[in-house]
Amino acid sequence: RRILTMKITTAFVLLIQTVKCLASDGTVCNSFSTDSSFQLTNKETGYCLVKTNNDCNDIRWTTGDRILVPQRNKCLGAQGKSVGSEISLYDCDENSELQKWECRNETVLALKDQELYIELTADNTAVLSKRVGANNNLTITGTSSGACTRTHRELYAIGGNAAGMPCMFPFQYHDQWYSDCTTVDSSEKRLWCAVETKYQTERWGYCPVTSGWHVHPTTGAYYQLNTQSALTWQQAETSCKQQGASLLSITDPHEQAYVTGTAGTKLWTGLILDPEHGWKWLDGRPYRYLKWDSGHPLPDPGHNCAVFEPVVHYSWQSSPCSKKLGYICYSKVAEQLPTQAVGGFCSAPWIPYNGHCFRLDRTQKTWSDAQRECRNRGGDLVSIRNVEDQSFVISQLGYNSTDELWIGLNDRKTEGLFDWIDHSPVSFTSWEFGKPATSTEIKDCVLISGENGNWADHVCEEKHGFICMKMSASKSTGEEVVQDEGCKTGWRRHGSYCYFIGTEALTYSAARADCTRSGSYLADVSNGVDNAFLVSLVGLKPEKHFWIGLSNYRSGHRFVWTNKDTVRYTHWNAEMPGHKQGCVAMKTGLYAGHWDVLPCTNREKYICKHLAEGAAITPTPALTTFECAAGWTGMTSRNYCLKIFSDRYSSGRTWFEARDYCRTIGGDLASFHSDADLKVLKGFYTAWIGFSAPDPVTGYVWSDGSPFTHWQQGQPDNKNNVESCAVFSSFRADESGSWSDMHCEMINGWICQIPAGKRTNRNNVFLSYWNETSDGWLEWNGNQYYFSRRSAAMEQARRSCQNMHGDLVTINSEAESVFLWKRVRYGIYWIGLTVDLDGTYGWMDGSPVVFQRWDEGRPRFENNDENCAIMASHLGFWVNHNCGFEYNYICKRSGTQLANATVAPTVSPKGGCPQNWKKIESKVNPSLPDTPEPTTYTNYVRILNDSIKVVSLPMTWNAAKAHCQGDGAQLASVRNEWSQAYVELMVMNLRAPLWIGLNKAETGGYFRYIEGWRITITKWDYNEPRMDQPCVYVDVDKTWKTADCNRKMKSICMKTTDVPPTESSNFPGFCPDDPDIYIFRGQTVSWLPFRGYCYLFLKRNVDWPSASLCQVLTKDFYFISSIEDPHEQEFIHGNIQMFQDSEPMFWIGLYKTRKGMWLWLDRTAMDYTNWGFGETSGNRYGAIRARDGKWAAATERRRGYICKIPKGETIITMMPSSITDQSSITEPCVIVTY
Repeated sequence: RRILTMKITTAFVLLIQTVKCLASDGTVCNSFSTDSSFQLTNKETGYCLVKTNNDCNDIRWTTGDRILVPQRNKCLGAQGKSVGSEISLYDCDENSELQKWECRNETVLALKDQELYIELTADNTAVLSKRVGANNNLTITGTSSGACTRTHRELYAIGGNAAGMPCMFPFQYHDQWYSDCTTVDSSEKRLWCAVETKYQTERWGYCPVTSGWHVHPTTGAYYQLNTQSALTWQQAETSCKQQGASLLSITDPHEQAYVTGTAGTKLWTGLILDPEHGWKWLDGRPYRYLKWDSGHPLPDPGHNCAVFEPVVHYSWQSSPCSKKLGYICYSKVAEQLPTQAVGGFCSAPWIPYNGHCFRLDRTQKTWSDAQRECRNRGGDLVSIRNVEDQSFVISQLGYNSTDELWIGLNDRKTEGLFDWIDHSPVSFTSWEFGKPATSTEIKDCVLISGENGNWADHVCEEKHGFICMKMSASKSTGEEVVQDEGCKTGWRRHGSYCYFIGTEALTYSAARADCTRSGSYLADVSNGVDNAFLVSLVGLKPEKHFWIGLSNYRSGHRFVWTNKDTVRYTHWNAEMPGHKQGCVAMKTGLYAGHWDVLPCTNREKYICKHLAEGAAITPTPALTTFECAAGWTGMTSRNYCLKIFSDRYSSGRTWFEARDYCRTIGGDLASFHSDADLKVLKGFYTAWIGFSAPDPVTGYVWSDGSPFTHWQQGQPDNKNNVESCAVFSSFRADESGSWSDMHCEMINGWICQIPAGKRTNRNNVFLSYWNETSDGWLEWNGNQYYFSRRSAAMEQARRSCQNMHGDLVTINSEAESVFLWKRVRYGIYWIGLTVDLDGTYGWMDGSPVVFQRWDEGRPRFENNDENCAIMASHLGFWVNHNCGFEYNYICKRSGTQLANATVAPTVSPKGGCPQNWKKIESKVNPSLPDTPEPTTYTNYVRILNDSIKVVSLPMTWNAAKAHCQGDGAQLASVRNEWSQAYVELMVMNLRAPLWIGLNKAETGGYFRYIEGWRITITKWDYNEPRMDQPCVYVDVDKTWKTADCNRKMKSICMKTTDVPPTESSNFPGFCPDDPDIYIFRGQTVSWLPFRGYCYLFLKRNVDWPSASLCQVLTKDFYFISSIEDPHEQEFIHGNIQMFQDSEPMFWIGLYKTRKGMWLWLDRTAMDYTNWGFGETSGNRYGAIRARDGKWAAATERRRGYICKIPKGETIITMMPSSITDQSSITEPCVIVTY
């Protein structure tokens, strides 16, 4: 049979700057990753870990933490999990725990998650041991490095049928083993891989070298749509990088429109939340175009990535990065090299840079007045085109961190699309966190502010200083500002120092020696402004790197400057410094200013630095050793003292509270610069340290810039995408690491540091964030909260709160959520949220839901009885639960404002509507003018394929129908959310109900639009639709109600180009295992077909939640039955009538929401009802009576139930033939699906 069935299509071969190489034998070169082969030996014995015929074998890391021997296509494995178990080679098995390995202390290999280590014995065999000694240290031959300095990066398959899963190496195909991608059996010689070791389910994909790409017709950019993949954001980005591309970035409406025309499902984009700049494109393209969906980006923790959502017209939505979605890769043809800096002359007080003149003016003006002033001076408000311009502005114009200065960026012309006022292309942005704002307040103009010169959108009428820019002159006027005073020719002045750019590419040691010969040293960098100055010097140069004076090649993991040991600032590039040893160089180009660790033997140009002539520098005072105060402990490597704190009131603090505490007493959270410092504090504890705020790209940094790290094995793991602060665990200090990451709002002890000899400002600081009332309630932000430690079911918990003049808590902001979470500490607590089976939810007291913090994948129904919500103490996320469980609970009531409290400003929920639009629930609609009298509408309004007009003359339903028909229209059919939103807007503005095109007297006794459309959207009011009223109107509260057709009210007409479907009388398909008979729990049952569905009638007595799962044969789940029309009602009643003596009622899929609306569980529209008289009130679940077929809100007892599924469809699919088949002819296969 054909084992490999993949369809080969002609693909566009993308050649981009980082495209990976292809070896002559058809395999993928190691340039895919750093997983090149290596040999492991033990220096003590001289023995090799894997040996064949006295030859030491190459090994490499491969998929699933395994070690592969490519020469043998075998994997390293243990015989068992006991001491002395022999290490040998086995057939690779990705599921075997005995083949998974991890590093300990860099040079020791251990069985994953076990305290069992590989040891080479005296007789040259490898076994597992419990102790670590000289025979356990395994290093890569010729180096002192261990196995974990080499890595395996997953190759994510493209296309095929693998859904983007990573390639599995080795894999077996046609009895042949492959340890790399292969072209075997590929007619086009394209590299492919399997995603399972044995290729048992024939799942495969192409390796990420080349693939089919869409080419933008005008920009020439390349797009790869991976709609059938299911990867996390990080996996998707890795997949794009493997092809020399990045996740999709969109910088203008034309790109948005192009991608909209090619994508059809929710997909990852390259938009990610950066801790300093907020939302930014990962590939460095400017964040100058905004297309957020209403209410997005969400403020929820962990929503740090963004998706492209077709359901909301391809707007962007924030999302947890851990979801698994398809994705779009994007790339230009080649990296755009930076334009080299050009010279020019400027008269004082203008400062020249790269062909332009710049001038900073602190005169307070509106944005328009500032622009006018710049134009009067022959220029315009400044355009900042790249990171070099940005660095120049904040380092060479006299800019202060307290400045707020207008620049030329604005979105005055098109809301959400930022342009430079001089019409130069926007190629760079540097936004402040949370900017530009997505609120409805009009902030069209941009200013630069803060220490790093980040940008923020502001109201243009505000008054601020400004920066002007104009073209420089080609000749000197003799009136230029004197620059570089005190520096030799060719050197540049910054602060008290002169800098020189070396003209020759040299090794690190040669560059250092050359600086020394000129009386200088390789440059050190003390702060961000110094770094920005260097960027302005070298960022536009064609070379990729420039040496600076930082290295760790002599001192192991500790980085030092050539002129001093103390490192107070770093600016590492992505994945730097890691465990690399070498010398540091500053990068140019797109990521100019970031630092990379390179081999010191590389030849790069360099930056020298020395004190300017005549410049004064404060002499370093003689080192004075101070003793630490009582209770403090001195550090080994620095003249600082440490102390462990634990708040006596709450046993701990959040990371931010702990940091504030340390700063209040004159210090900061502790930072560690060496292994010795980790061991100065004794005891067993877990405490916050000053390591925090990871950028998803660049990772963790110390507040003082130290590069030293000491993570525990497997850390940081950023669980649930919300862990971004570090804790020190003293009991792990002597093991593989002592730090792990946690959510910054967790409660822990903390470690402060303070300079030795400095007196603390206060011996004890208690920063109170709330007060406590006499009856035990906590007052916070104008409300009072009670945390009950007594368990109760939800109803009892709520009554208890109400007896104390409160209610179960509502949570309306991130701040309130964090406040509550920090108080609960342990256990599970009821909150005042109810959840309906349709996934909607609301607060029990009727207040609107303006904030939510669901745990990932929630709300989710597993038993269809989880209708209440709890807050978990771990991270404070919400989970829906069965209301009958007994948990602790939180009450809330209104209270007086605290005298010492700062009242938070009132902030509208994120996600507003543009000017002249109104928001209705979650929809945005054009606003009509408010008038004291109802408005008359005479023209049709076009909405998609429909045209809608309001008729303001009150008429009966039949008269309204005739009026519409006389105008070539019909009474409106509300078939989509846009029509629904418009109709609701009309009833609000008219303050009157409107007839729509529903009258069951004209459509066979159930509700269907008179044009022939079935109902797909409903919004019935409480206890609607009523049995005795046939006509339907939309009321002023936006709900649907039934009424006597002779009532007179306004109406709404609709014309449409859509054609209603015709009812089919042909219902092909099969029922499961038909005509086989099931023996189900003692009952003989079989599926019965009726029209397009199959039905199973079960007399098993269960409650409604259990029945709603419709579990059959203990493994298959179906829907509990809905009833769509009188014909289906008659069929179902006919099949249960015979059971009326033994089973008077059967559960059906009806349930009542918290708002009193009856809905079908399978989301069938409520277009038909058959309620018994007065049977809709009371209980929450619906049943059908066997005697007369009437429906009732039944009591909570155990009953039989009815299951329903669509008939299985017979699908003719064109399955591709073997990959070796050169023909385009395909073979039909018949698949019956249910």
